[in-house]
Amino acid sequence: MYCPNCRSEYRAGFTRCKDCDVALVDELPAGDEEAQFIDLVEVLSTADVGQISLIKSILEAEEIPYLAQGENFSLGRNIAVRFLVPKDYIEQAREILSDFL
Repeated sequence: MYCPNCRSEYRAGFTRCKDCDVALVDELPAGDEEAQFIDLVEVLSTADVGQISLIKSILEAEEIPYLAQGENFSLGRNIAVRFLVPKDYIEQAREILSDFL
């Protein structure tokens, strides 16, 4: 069994990917097996929990792909989360976020 999203392999008995929460398939779909690298650019950084949620919502609503780097690392301290977007989306992301922040 395989996850069609992240392509992880699972033993018999599993039905969903634990990371992607999607149904597993018997065979992976044909596709490009090579890793594709995307240039990511920081659009902004914040440690404000409210802003983090707002930024994620805005980017998702506008269908702008992003990486929230450092989101799950705190150790009890407010550590800034860096929002990275593909280089092709940087101007759109900056414009949209400047309207809200």
